[in-house]
Amino acid sequence: MVIPTYNRAELLLRALRSVLRAIAPGDEVVVVDDGSTDATRHRLAGLEGPIRYYRTEQRGAGHARNTGIERASHDWIAFLDSDDEWLPDHLDLHRTVLGRLPVLFTFGNFDIVEDDNPGIGRRSMQLASWTGDRRSWDEILGPPTRYEQLAPLPRGRAPFAVHVGSLYKAMLSASYVPTCTVLVRRDAAGEALRFSEDLPTYEDYECYIRLARAGRAAYLDCSTAVNHGHSGPRLCRVDKLTAATVSIRIFERTWGQDTAFLARDGQAYAASLLQHQRSRILNLALQGRTREARLELRGLPSASWKVRLLSRLPGPAARLVGQSYQRARAALSGAGRG
Repeated sequence: MVIPTYNRAELLLRALRSVLRAIAPGDEVVVVDDGSTDATRHRLAGLEGPIRYYRTEQRGAGHARNTGIERASHDWIAFLDSDDEWLPDHLDLHRTVLGRLPVLFTFGNFDIVEDDNPGIGRRSMQLASWTGDRRSWDEILGPPTRYEQLAPLPRGRAPFAVHVGSLYKAMLSASYVPTCTVLVRRDAAGEALRFSEDLPTYEDYECYIRLARAGRAAYLDCSTAVNHGHSGPRLCRVDKLTAATVSIRIFERTWGQDTAFLARDGQAYAASLLQHQRSRILNLALQGRTREARLELRGLPSASWKVRLLSRLPGPAARLVGQSYQRARAALSGAGRG
């Protein structure tokens, strides 16, 4: 399994302890240090287990994960971010499903714990909140199979369903695959198992789109990992303009290059791409970059009157609107928490 890390010595120890509880004899743990300047290497010295440590120059999470894949000696690869945790039966469950069903990769659900606000408590099964998709997994992926039909449940694990199917078209709507829950057949995935190294975020999204094109997926409808929210740096914290810009780029070089898919599902692709294009134009205007917004509006088949009006404002005026909008959202969010 592969863990990329950067300046998270304490959090990394928590992640590694969870991995050491989950692995079996013969497994290996590949830690790729993306140029940390803290005590990461020193803190690892006290851990016992099959941990292999590699240090690289700082080039981002995508490069670190790719380095870990290249250094791993096994054909089945799992991932964990250095601020998250696995539950003790994580690998047992995913390994069973990957070994007994004709799928390329498995993924599952996760719980969330807010490290800086423990009073919130642990929130379970948060994948739907993360993706914003409340549909059933029967509809997203395929009909269920009970895990108990594949193998006995581990002690203490409640019964759950496994859904198998193609995730390729569904990924137009959202990134359904949490990296901390993935187990993939590297030998079958080939070049599809590679994380983008030229993107500031969502490098995992593009990888899983390619994996979904290459083969079927199995979703385990249970939590097997814990995602930790905290105030430190996180890849998922990006502004909306960056998110829209990166999403457009990913769309254009995955589905946008798949002529067979476009011939079959071109309308779905165009509709999803249009949402990101509209978001990019809106957020260009809200940042005061109204000239760029107007130029990009010319290529769109449609846009709301609010976006068109905002883009016609002088840059400083549009920026003031954007700042007022952000303050209003922050106030509403604070009121909701209260």
